[in-house]
Amino acid sequence: MAQLVQEGKSVTLPLRGYSMRPYLEDGRDKGLLVKVTDPLKVGDVILAQIGITLSENQEEEVPRYALHRIVRIEGDNITMYGDGNFSPEHIKRQDVLAIAKGFYRKGSNHLDSVDTLHYKVYWRSWVALRPVRRYLLLLWRLVHYPKETIRTIKNKICK
Repeated sequence: MAQLVQEGKSVTLPLRGYSMRPYLEDGRDKGLLVKVTDPLKVGDVILAQIGITLSENQEEEVPRYALHRIVRIEGDNITMYGDGNFSPEHIKRQDVLAIAKGFYRKGSNHLDSVDTLHYKVYWRSWVALRPVRRYLLLLWRLVHYPKETIRTIKNKICK
């Protein structure tokens, strides 16, 4: 995938994980990724290598990747968060593999571009709400996954 992007091709990547909730959903949505040609800026959603882990059999090192939003840039240092995460990742500019140009959400074949006004309002609002995001995500989970969320809360209280 990284090689295709570096060659100038766009890649549609099925999204895995829950770190970009509530906007993007695991296994449902896809991201359209392209080569970074313009300077990176706060708010961009990037695919970056965030580390290395051992394979399941612990015989080889495997790169780890994340598709997250840039929240700070200081020289070559980039701080990014998943919209549904509470902890940042710190990477270097050279760790960035691609930038998202849009998303295919909710099974649609229509690209939601990152250049639209509604998307810009969404991400700016969501980043500004970081101090209370934990509670907003809890409410979102209670509405969308009530049984799972209540079970998780009970397990944490009973520990």
